Amino acid sequence: MSESQSLLEAFRNELNLADDQVRQLQTSYFAEGLPLLDAFEQIAITDENRILKILSARLDIPLLKREDYPEKPVLLEGVSMSFLRKHAILPIHVESGRVRVVVNNPLNLPVLNILENYFSNMELNLCLGQREEIRTAIDRLYGTAAREAEALSRNGEPTRTTSDLFEDDLELLKGLAQEAPIVRLVNVLISRALDMRASDIHFEPFERNFQVRCRVDGVLFDLDQPPKTMQAAIISRLKLMANLNIAERRLPQDGKIKLKFGNRDVDIRVSSVPTIYGESIVLRLLAQESVEYSLNTLGMESRQLEYIEELIERPYGMMLVTGPTGSGKTTTLYGVLKKLNNVTRKILTVEDPVEYQISGINQIQVKPQIDLTFANALRHLVRQDPDVLLIGEIRDKETADIAIESALTGHMVLSTLHTNDAPGAITRLRDIGIESFLMADSLLAILAQRLVRLLCPVCREAYPARDVDMQRLNEVLPDLPSSLTLYQTKGCDRCGHTGYRGRQAIFEVLPITESIRSAIVAGKSAGIIAQEAYKEGYRPLIHHGYKKAVDGLTTLSEVLRVTSISYS
Repeated sequence: MSESQSLLEAFRNELNLADDQVRQLQTSYFAEGLPLLDAFEQIAITDENRILKILSARLDIPLLKREDYPEKPVLLEGVSMSFLRKHAILPIHVESGRVRVVVNNPLNLPVLNILENYFSNMELNLCLGQREEIRTAIDRLYGTAAREAEALSRNGEPTRTTSDLFEDDLELLKGLAQEAPIVRLVNVLISRALDMRASDIHFEPFERNFQVRCRVDGVLFDLDQPPKTMQAAIISRLKLMANLNIAERRLPQDGKIKLKFGNRDVDIRVSSVPTIYGESIVLRLLAQESVEYSLNTLGMESRQLEYIEELIERPYGMMLVTGPTGSGKTTTLYGVLKKLNNVTRKILTVEDPVEYQISGINQIQVKPQIDLTFANALRHLVRQDPDVLLIGEIRDKETADIAIESALTGHMVLSTLHTNDAPGAITRLRDIGIESFLMADSLLAILAQRLVRLLCPVCREAYPARDVDMQRLNEVLPDLPSSLTLYQTKGCDRCGHTGYRGRQAIFEVLPITESIRSAIVAGKSAGIIAQEAYKEGYRPLIHHGYKKAVDGLTTLSEVLRVTSISYS
């Protein structure tokens, strides 16, 4: 019995083939040379792994798994990547007169003859592999390494690194960045990050590896680690998408990308900075459908919400929102704008950058390179007859002066400051150079906020509060019962095994009452102002955070993490 007949019998017995399936397989695969999987798909057999196991056993050829493929490419001179990919062939090891090649179709004699001729002076050892796994490995290994052989000198020693070649050859970089494997990989990374509800993707170059991480609910997680050889092409692809200058690698650059994934419209803010091992790129993902500009969904207590809603209806004055970068200040202010946005009001904003576009509001993007700063824009905006002004951030005395002047002359002014708590905003404005009496006359209220991760509602676990938990809670919430049920993280598929899903803000609200105004004018410190406000109902961030923990929305450790207090 010939080898082909022996194989046919093996397929018949192992796969339970009917006579007509065997005849069709004999014609399409053994006689016409149709690719292995295509031939079996014609007879309705799609279990590739089972087919390859039969071939492996009958031909005595090892079957490789995905993890068996190499981390670095085998450098081949004059080999077409399209040829390797079309026929699913991957050289995986070359040494001392022997070469190992993984193939998907070991009976394709014309292709095997080409391989034998290419490696004419070497012993050819075949392995089997799944077709798409081989092609994925080719994309991974040779997507940017196809020209690596050009970096070899005549004696076979590398004269320059692949990265050096890429950085010097802009046309090659552009070409590589537009190759299907690179385009596909970048799109997959962005799509995966969106599915994980990520807010940012970090592409980080290091000496020996290239790392991709994403931030989910404020915490970074590993997303992928593409081969170092793909770094230049991936970075160039991102820069081309954002219309950045790929030839400029010494200076930071900023850009934007607009994408559509299925029914999702995504605006991406791109930041590129040079590091010692290449450019680091961060993508800020702004998925329009995921943003809710509503004060009701931010997580405020009912009394806080009622106070803010009453406050913003006043005709003039200034409300500040404070907190570190990434604490949700802009979302809170957009919630205020949505509440105020109606036909009777003209609303103007000056932002850096304009993250979300809101219908019915005039939004201005700061552009320092043409001297369109916060201060310069505000000087002209007060002549635009606005009712409400939103200033993205008060950074200097000039901007603060114009904001306070606007608040004192009939405008509602909303803005942010980078301070740790609400009373600290008073100290910050003094440091900028604002007179205490001007602050006292213009300020209506100061909010401080942080974002806490919410427990996954599917897998959270209840437990009786420990003594140390009760001690901490009673320091802030003195009227609690003697025993409490709290919740802790567990992890499941829905939350990505983190135990948390989504975030919500915790707030502290400092109303500028008459007694607080007197304390500001008297030059009292932030600590004294906080003590005075506490008598009138002001409660710090941790108070609101602990309430959420008692309600089962988050954990004590998460509250203490974002309020900068250690917890063991």
